[in-house]
Amino acid sequence: MSKSRQLAHLRQVWSSLGREDPLWAVLSRPDKRGGRWDVDEFFATGRIEIGEHLAAFAAMGLPRARGRAVDFGCGAGRLTRPLAAMFDEAIGVDVSPSMIDCARRLNAGIDNLHFIENAAPTLAMLADASVDFVYSNMTLQHIPAELAEGYVDEFLRVLAPGGVASFQFVAGTDASLRGRLYGMVPNRWLNPLRRLAWRRSTVFEMHVLGESRLETVLTRHPGVRLVIAMDDGAAGAGWVGRRWIVTRD
Repeated sequence: MSKSRQLAHLRQVWSSLGREDPLWAVLSRPDKRGGRWDVDEFFATGRIEIGEHLAAFAAMGLPRARGRAVDFGCGAGRLTRPLAAMFDEAIGVDVSPSMIDCARRLNAGIDNLHFIENAAPTLAMLADASVDFVYSNMTLQHIPAELAEGYVDEFLRVLAPGGVASFQFVAGTDASLRGRLYGMVPNRWLNPLRRLAWRRSTVFEMHVLGESRLETVLTRHPGVRLVIAMDDGAAGAGWVGRRWIVTRD
């Protein structure tokens, strides 16, 4: 499938999810399905997550500046809102117009917080070396590998000197029965099961992005280095989730 068709499919899926149950689509806890997220509780999870990550980076002396932050795959702005409290400017980027509408509605009145609908394979709205902090969680795992690799390339392009990019992805499946099933069965066969389990006609997919592909991307950006690569369980059972943290010297 071409990149344009992949993007069109992503846009259709996440536009539908953003209309039906946006907060659950962003943070899919079983007891919150069907509009049961309390908005304040939802945003509190974002404050905790961003606070913990920035505290860990601060111990490394990173990022050196807190000018602009970008939340890639922002959804309803769960993570973008706390970034706006810690940076001069926070920008949320998402492929879904319904998610962007929801984010703008729920975060109205925060002057240094902006949301951008982006249905392109690049982040052309952001200049080279213009972002101090790029953050992405539970987003790349839903994007086909070729597209996801291109977005990581963009994260590194826009990273300012002394800046940090922190992004989570799925590197493979584990050795459990569930993991072996995920590894053998393609999304087109798993999707009917997801529709039954979630009682929805529209479901999101999982995609593997191998770390060797990211290592190749890293070589294209002199001055950008991997600070740490770690396990990350956000993708859930059966998946080998990873998080990379990179900086530009």
